Amino acid sequence: MHILANFARAVSEARESKHWSQEKVAELADISTRWYQQIEKGDVSAGFEICVRVARVLGLDLNQFLDKGDKSDADTVLHV
Repeated sequence: MHILANFARAVSEARESKHWSQEKVAELADISTRWYQQIEKGDVSAGFEICVRVARVLGLDLNQFLDKGDKSDADTVLHV
């Protein structure tokens, strides 16, 4: 599955598990609700900074979205 689709699904699941509204996540991530909704639906490719902010708010590890197929970068870690 594509990285964007994986991120969108994980964001949606994390938000729902916290019983938070899309508006709350958007506010905490300092983005518009409409922008957040598009991210969650996978309609937009958000910039890295936005992904980091949303991931932090929801407690997601961005490493889970990296393509693990290239073993030469297996030690790459994103610390957010």
